[in-house]
Amino acid sequence: MPITEEELKEIIKTKVNIERVTTISSDGKTLITRIPKEVVEYLKIEKGDKLRWLVDKEIRLELIKENESKKKENS
Repeated sequence: MPITEEELKEIIKTKVNIERVTTISSDGKTLITRIPKEVVEYLKIEKGDKLRWLVDKEIRLELIKENESKKKENS
């Protein structure tokens, strides 16, 4: 018995704490986007932290905390 489109959406629905959409802009040299405030607060992102982009057939982002990378360098 086939399932409906709504049932399929419910099956493949991604469970997330926050979902936001941002718009891509350009400063003339680079494409840029802003990180929504809710995401910044949830991940405790601060100035100096970095995002690592891992791109293949899907996109993954890793947050590199500036404080943590300095701790590793000093160890």
